[in-house]
Amino acid sequence: MSTSSKTKRLEPVARATGMAFEAELMHLRRVAARERQLRLSLEALERRASERFLDSVTRAEGADLGYADGQDRAWRDWISVRRSTLQSELAIVLAEKADRMTALSKSLGRKDIAARLHGDSRAEDRRAALARDLANLQELAVLMNGGRRARLH
Repeated sequence: MSTSSKTKRLEPVARATGMAFEAELMHLRRVAARERQLRLSLEALERRASERFLDSVTRAEGADLGYADGQDRAWRDWISVRRSTLQSELAIVLAEKADRMTALSKSLGRKDIAARLHGDSRAEDRRAALARDLANLQELAVLMNGGRRARLH
């Protein structure tokens, strides 16, 4: 089956849009992995903060309360700064994720349209090839029938 010039022109477009979609998907996966890592870090920080609070309450008995209070305040300040930093990074990552989702959606649309156009062109080529083959078979049948008639008369 021969391919038309339209199909030949559409093939690299379909391939390129497919590769662009895969690249966008890869970017989104990286951003999602970073988001997952930040969320896990936040959970771990909250877990450590609550464990540390419970430890400080149980150790406060009999210890120097002024020293323990100073340490606890420094710990809470550090937790607060770290939480704020992680939340800021997460907000940036979520904004990037939204941008990547939009880009991925556009890329998917382009990929689908190019694939559909290429597929339609290939189907058109197949129909044309089948029509040519059918016409050739009909011509051959007419020629063969004409030769038989000449021999019969």
